[in-house]
Amino acid sequence: MALFSKWVESLDYEYEILSSCTHHKSHHSNCTKCVDACDKQAISITNGKPVIDHSECVQCGECMAACPVQAVAGILPKREIKQNGLMISGCHFPTITELLILHKKGVHSIIFENASFLEKWMHRMEQVNQMLLELGESPFSISTGSMEGEETCSRRELFSLWKKESKSLMKQMTPAKWRFNHHALHLRQYYPDFQFINLTVDLDKCTLCKVCERICDQKCFDIQKGHFALSMQGCNSCGLCADICPEKAIRIEEQIIRTEEIHYPVYEKTCPACNHSFNTVREHDETCTVCTKMNHFSQKGERIG
Repeated sequence: MALFSKWVESLDYEYEILSSCTHHKSHHSNCTKCVDACDKQAISITNGKPVIDHSECVQCGECMAACPVQAVAGILPKREIKQNGLMISGCHFPTITELLILHKKGVHSIIFENASFLEKWMHRMEQVNQMLLELGESPFSISTGSMEGEETCSRRELFSLWKKESKSLMKQMTPAKWRFNHHALHLRQYYPDFQFINLTVDLDKCTLCKVCERICDQKCFDIQKGHFALSMQGCNSCGLCADICPEKAIRIEEQIIRTEEIHYPVYEKTCPACNHSFNTVREHDETCTVCTKMNHFSQKGERIG
């Protein structure tokens, strides 16, 4: 098995953008999180879709963690773990998402090899520790130095730490590639009592067109007769609902709050102009959306003339 694992680690691999990317789903997508996360400028939006320049990519994992829909496949950099402590001795410091997940997996301390590494990454440490406090968790303890004599967790062993639930290593492999399971980077499965997004709908603008409901893979929107529900615990902050909303009625804000579901009443009415029934989230509405817009354009044309 040792020879097999060494062979696996020797396989050539490259990060890639999967078809689950929001840009592949809709040309309305404005997501640039992978581009913004890459300080090597190895990712660019070309012809409306993100493309990786492999000659510049250093496989740091920042884009993998930044992608809201886990559409970047690859292998995270090697991490060293000793006595439930994460050793930092190089330039590839874990992302905030990875740190939050490692914390849930029992890694509760971070040991920097020297003070310069600590100084370089202190801002990220402050961010993740603040988030842990908001999640009701104890913050990472931070120290410098080394823990000589203790067994180090290799990349292969760390892969097992991430994928305890994996039934077979071969299921995680494809020809010439060994991919980290990027779907494991979704925080909701590790913090089910919290949501990392606050999603709001401007009821003065919403027309109940249901585009948001159809486009959302996480089923955050549920529009039925009599009610409009928002369930945000599954929201991954891809932003596609806000990008595609024709009325620009959706706002997404990154925020840690307790999981909640919001319900808005939906009123069924009959439009006096076209005599068709319609649904609205505004009790005072009298005419349907189509007739309201036609009346608006008609009045605007009369003023212009």
